[in-house]
Amino acid sequence: MRIAYKLAYVGTNFHGFQYQPNVRTVAGELFKAFRALGIDPKKAKFRCAGRTDAGVHAFGQVIAINVEKPIFPRMFNAHLPEDVTFWAWTEVDEKFNPRHAKSRTYVYVMPAEGYDISAMRKASKLLLGTHDFSNFTKKFGERRRCIRTIYNVELRLDDGFVVLEIVGNAFTWNMVRCIVSALREVGSGHRSVEWFEDMLNPERHRERIEPAPAYGLILKDVEYEGIEFEVDEYAWKTLMYRVKEIVEFHGTIYKLFSQFQE
Repeated sequence: MRIAYKLAYVGTNFHGFQYQPNVRTVAGELFKAFRALGIDPKKAKFRCAGRTDAGVHAFGQVIAINVEKPIFPRMFNAHLPEDVTFWAWTEVDEKFNPRHAKSRTYVYVMPAEGYDISAMRKASKLLLGTHDFSNFTKKFGERRRCIRTIYNVELRLDDGFVVLEIVGNAFTWNMVRCIVSALREVGSGHRSVEWFEDMLNPERHRERIEPAPAYGLILKDVEYEGIEFEVDEYAWKTLMYRVKEIVEFHGTIYKLFSQFQE
């Protein structure tokens, strides 16, 4: 049988998702857990929804493997470090490939440093629909078209932070982080909304933009047509406990150092 799982991870201490020898990666930790449960990743036809970069986090990453019998998410968690947690699962078709998703949702969080939120929102709405995102990719120099469709965009203020949530059919390499950099340029007044619109027309305007830092980005969810995941309640409690510890730890560090800000 083939099982798809949802997992969360904190990307801070990982060199990305994809397996690399001699460095810590999310896939590397998964493979250790698989082998502890008698699963060969290659024979199990391991696949993931997407390979996040170093420092990028995930809440709803999806992987799929073939297994001889059902393995609960909690069973994987017993062999995983605290910054990787399985929390939901479902049986899928033998040919299921998690890369073929209906939609992906990313969230980016940044400090609200005097940005013109109205201008940023106006620019963000231009993302809706189908565009060539060649100006918003790490593969800028290849001059290939990067056609993607954005279904929904929300930009909001939340307790001193700007939160961008974006839903699309797919995202090219560094696309969300490059979009964030462009929105920051608009919000800071360095660039106009009209410039942002030109960036969505690479045949008319070509310009490279550096991606925003990885630590502000999380893969929130990946959805599939006709597939519903079942939450493992024990695994979910484990995830919530781990999230609480992370929030408390980093919140304490933030509070300590914020005392020295003028």
